[in-house]
Amino acid sequence: MNKYVVGLGTLAIAGSLFVAQPEDVHAQENTTQRSEIGTYGLSLLASGELEGRLTPYILGVPKSGNIAAHYTAKSIVSVGLFDKSNLIVKIPDEFKYVALQDEFKRAIKGSITYPTGLGSATHEYTAGDITIYADRIVLKNPKASYIIGSKFSADLSIDYGSILDKYPNIPIDENPSGYSFAAVLSEDAMIDFNLIGSKEGKWVTEETAAIRK
Repeated sequence: MNKYVVGLGTLAIAGSLFVAQPEDVHAQENTTQRSEIGTYGLSLLASGELEGRLTPYILGVPKSGNIAAHYTAKSIVSVGLFDKSNLIVKIPDEFKYVALQDEFKRAIKGSITYPTGLGSATHEYTAGDITIYADRIVLKNPKASYIIGSKFSADLSIDYGSILDKYPNIPIDENPSGYSFAAVLSEDAMIDFNLIGSKEGKWVTEETAAIRK
């Protein structure tokens, strides 16, 4: 097993780089603790958590048909300099027809608070940050810098009701077990959710029907 040692000299050098470089500006927690090495950073004892709320769509009821989710990823020991990452949200299979619509990207709103090396900053996601795939939403994050631990916190809202208002015949099947969502921070947008790292968070909705008649 490899051991990673971050000395005081390394931290001092990293700290000077942060100052010298410009800044780019029912929950289920994954408590698996392991080390991860990215292109620009090292994380030890990383964990992720996802929680949320689904408000079913009811035809004619304003603001119905909404998914609100909160994701947190943190590492107790980590070092990163202008680290690149994406927030990747796995879409339940039942929502695939909604996700195919051009309006789906516009239905997504959100923000992420990320470490800068000298504190934290909050970024509001724009349409240019968002890419939609058949089974996931990929949101590009600003570059992050951190020493001696890091924390990312994101809030997302998906107004799928606005799409059903326009296309009322789009189906969203019921799921007696609830709808399963997952989220993770990763540089790889096409990461395999079956082989996810320790920063994955999972959430299963209490609601079993996304559309109420």
